[in-house]
Amino acid sequence: MEIGSSALLFLLALSLVFTFGTAQNSNPTASSCSNDRGNFTAGSAYETNLNAVLSSFSSIAANDYGFYNLSIGQTPDQVNAIALCRGDVQPDVCLSCIDNATTEITSVCPNQKEAGIWYDFCMLRYSNRSIIGVLDRSIVIQLVNPSNVTDAASFNTALNNMLVDLMNRASSGGSLRKFATGNVIDPVLQPIYALEQCSPDLTQEDCTTCLETTLSVIPGCCGGRRGAQVILPSCFVRFEMERFFQEPTNETTSNSNNNNNTSRIIIAVVVPVASVAIIIVCVYFFLRARKKKEIVESYSSRANITTNNSSDEVFPLAKHEDSFSEPYPR
Repeated sequence: MEIGSSALLFLLALSLVFTFGTAQNSNPTASSCSNDRGNFTAGSAYETNLNAVLSSFSSIAANDYGFYNLSIGQTPDQVNAIALCRGDVQPDVCLSCIDNATTEITSVCPNQKEAGIWYDFCMLRYSNRSIIGVLDRSIVIQLVNPSNVTDAASFNTALNNMLVDLMNRASSGGSLRKFATGNVIDPVLQPIYALEQCSPDLTQEDCTTCLETTLSVIPGCCGGRRGAQVILPSCFVRFEMERFFQEPTNETTSNSNNNNNTSRIIIAVVVPVASVAIIIVCVYFFLRARKKKEIVESYSSRANITTNNSSDEVFPLAKHEDSFSEPYPR
């Protein structure tokens, strides 16, 4: 079967998207192996419990908020683990990312009792201490784009204002998700996209404290840069000059965004349905008018035969002019 050029282009684009998504999932952006929390030996009870926890993530049921926690064993060999996906990531991509993390983390940290690994789409942490609902700022990871923006002063002011707003929105999220995104264009037309997220098991106060720590780091490491990430065990911040996230559909999305999304859904459903209805109505009246015209012409022909008079009567279709305005592009 011959495949047209359009189909080939579609398959190529689909392949590139799949490859990009796989690469995003498989390559960790950062990791942490905490030697000060102690090490375990091969064949120990801790290693058995750790392997059990990590393998259990492969059978967890997907949810819409991307947060999972598991605990196995008894003190001092208990293993507590948290997996968290970025708030805009779909459940299937989330679980795929977590699955990669469970495989990679023991390669990066082969015998540490506490470790963490971060990807673009998810993170995974485990420890022999309680970490559920516990604020952790013990490490700070900085990932910085080496390129500078054109106007650092304008960029930094706009960035700081947006990050403070996102901090307030993210920290006010519920117990399932503390996540917020936003974008602005500074006065000299430099675009900024940013994202903030806390582990949702934190309280609002602890989430705010965690994000305040990340924001305090940014001026020293990343001011005037085109992009950066500041990662703590309990939260992280990222900003770029290009969009890198999907619009979330959760409690941290502003009402205006929700209204816009609702409007787009209504337009997407109503406009096609209305268009089809109008076409059907037009076809109906066209056929009906055509039928009338045929009847008239037939009658006229018969009249001409019998009376030798012509008929100039016309039955025009009624003209309906409907005006459509497309929604303002998002």
